Amino acid sequence: MYKVGDRIVYGNSGVCEVSEIRTSPFGNGTDDRLFYVLEPVNDTTAMTIYTPVDCDNVVIRDLVTKKEALALLKSIPDIDPLEIPVEKERRELYRVTVKTTDLVDYVRVIKTVSERRRVFKKSRRRLPDLDNDFEHTARNCLYGELAAVLGVDRDEIHRRVCKLLEPAEAAK
Repeated sequence: MYKVGDRIVYGNSGVCEVSEIRTSPFGNGTDDRLFYVLEPVNDTTAMTIYTPVDCDNVVIRDLVTKKEALALLKSIPDIDPLEIPVEKERRELYRVTVKTTDLVDYVRVIKTVSERRRVFKKSRRRLPDLDNDFEHTARNCLYGELAAVLGVDRDEIHRRVCKLLEPAEAAK
């Protein structure tokens, strides 16, 4: 169980701080389960999240360590994009991959969409919103956690990740 003040990852909401642990704020007082009251750290426009302490349908986990974050950044060039053998399964594969809240999986989604963006741009076609939406989610979650762990702003993380994703283009 987490304590008040702990920073955690809550599903695709990203990094949140536990601001309170209390009984259910909903209903007529018959629900005696404990709830975390979570405040998203990176999104000041996001609403407060109430989730049961024993929640099992959303991933709730500790943030990675600074050592793990630095190792992940170093390994980005070696992470392979997703392999999607059947185009009709793209949405489900993105959904399942992002739902893991694993930072390597976020990088895999970002790399997959980046490759598709290059292919679509060459053929002068528009990248589907599906790809853009999942890339946005993956970047938001990845950058938010790395920024919180490394103590830098999201723009700095964006610059670092882009440099690692596109080493040839960044050198130009």
